Amino acid sequence: MPHTSLFRVAEACGCGLLSLAILGCGQTGAPAAPSLQLPTPIADLSANRIANHVHLQWTMPRRTTDKLALKGPQAVHICRRVDDGPCATVADVSFPPDKPASYDDPLPADLGEGSIRQLIYSIEVRNRHGRSAGGSNLAYTAAGAAPPAFTGTSATVATDGVLLRWQPASLTGDEHKVSIHRTLLSPPKPVKSENNAKSPFGSATPPLVQDQDLIVRLPGATDTGQALDPDASFDVRYSYRISRINTVVLAGKSIDMEGPISPELVVETKDVFPPRVPSGLAAVSAPEEGAIDLSWSPNTEPDLAGYAVYRSDGGGTAQRISGTAPLDTPNFRDRTAVPGRIYAYSVAAIDRDGNESARSAEATESLPPRP
Repeated sequence: MPHTSLFRVAEACGCGLLSLAILGCGQTGAPAAPSLQLPTPIADLSANRIANHVHLQWTMPRRTTDKLALKGPQAVHICRRVDDGPCATVADVSFPPDKPASYDDPLPADLGEGSIRQLIYSIEVRNRHGRSAGGSNLAYTAAGAAPPAFTGTSATVATDGVLLRWQPASLTGDEHKVSIHRTLLSPPKPVKSENNAKSPFGSATPPLVQDQDLIVRLPGATDTGQALDPDASFDVRYSYRISRINTVVLAGKSIDMEGPISPELVVETKDVFPPRVPSGLAAVSAPEEGAIDLSWSPNTEPDLAGYAVYRSDGGGTAQRISGTAPLDTPNFRDRTAVPGRIYAYSVAAIDRDGNESARSAEATESLPPRP
């Protein structure tokens, strides 16, 4: 092409001759490489063996490896390996990005019984072409016979909590525990008492936890057949579900195997236990006031409502002289004492459920006769 024609083309394109020679007309740079759309690998996979199922949990990735946001359901490939064997496909499923995800793997019969072996799980998030940026972290659990189910379960209320009982069983493994899951079914009823409005013991009930888990370790390989929930509160309804956990060590890794979860045990923790008997009762005459003053050591029970004072005269039956409402302080003044008579006093503690303790040791006192 003649030089004049070349300049005309350059002028028509709006480019100088130098730029035309280097970049070509209208070109601004090399095009960006296309994204491979590979989801970021998962890093928080966990596996928990419960009876003959393995519960897998993880968080789906939010972006691709080149920082592009993932959109729509993402394909997930799950595989399982026994010891050093090949990773066999468990499932191909899909989940939305940037969300918690889970999958329950029902173990085949040969993996749910027999000797203890290592199970290793891995998952891949794949793009629409079936490609991934790599597998997840490895999650370890165990194949083989799980701990046995509970039989003969019961739940009863004791002074120090809720006592769970079951039929003992033979245990295998390196360590043995009982998992107790407690659910609050109904909160305590509010205390309706005029005395509580001014009581130093308080009438408000602290907030209770809706769901709580307790792990009780069993000594050695001995199944004691019982466990105590010491944190249970009185005057509520609880639901309990319990399971055995055996801990095994495989290839240097400590793995928990949980047995079947028991049927629900429902218990009403009605408080039928009286407070401790008060102590330290002393009676002192106050002749100038025409009264006898009583005092005693305070009780420390958290559900204490107060006290009741009793008096007997000349060996007769003790009568309550402190009124119908419990006293909110550990002292009392008897203004009805008659001079010249010897009185025997005793005191009892009362809780907010109306349970009353036995009466304390007696203290005797009298007002001197009038001149």
